[in-house]
Amino acid sequence: MKTTEVWNIFWQRADLKWHRYDPALQVGSLEKFLAIVDEDKHACFFG
Repeated sequence: MKTTEVWNIFWQRADLKWHRYDPALQVGSLEKFLAIVDEDKHACFFG
């Protein structure tokens, strides 16, 4: 399997299932992922 160096973003909803994070489905680096989590404009990661 070839490495794509892309991270898929998921978050856990109140139903305790993991769902794709629709505003940004994938990121190419840990820094970009952390920026999305830090911004959290839809209150998915920290309520």
